[in-house]
Amino acid sequence: MDKRQKIDGIMEKTAEQLTGLVDVNTVIGKPVYSASGAQIIPFTKVTMGYLSGGGEYGEVKAIKADECFPYAGGAGTVVNIKPAGFLIDDGVECRVVRITDDPIDGLIEKAGEIVGKCLKKVGEDAD
Repeated sequence: MDKRQKIDGIMEKTAEQLTGLVDVNTVIGKPVYSASGAQIIPFTKVTMGYLSGGGEYGEVKAIKADECFPYAGGAGTVVNIKPAGFLIDDGVECRVVRITDDPIDGLIEKAGEIVGKCLKKVGEDAD
């Protein structure tokens, strides 16, 4: 087995294992119920990266066709799980509360809520 096949084997096996482990972008959690009966459902963003490689080592010398250098390989994985927000259903309406570090995202979300409330109020006044 040549060194290219060994490295390919490690990378293929790593990708196979990680794909089986997680194939998602967002995870929806189990609902939690508040004392008032509202249902709160957390959701989380998941990102994942992996790296693998290897190589031969040993002293430089002439080797026979049936011999090869000792081989070393390794692989690593990074998983980032970040809370993204909550879905809140109080029986009257369902809304999303996002957890974000970006103030612009928070401002856009609040503006959407205000517009929604204004439209609801206008609709009630028309009745």
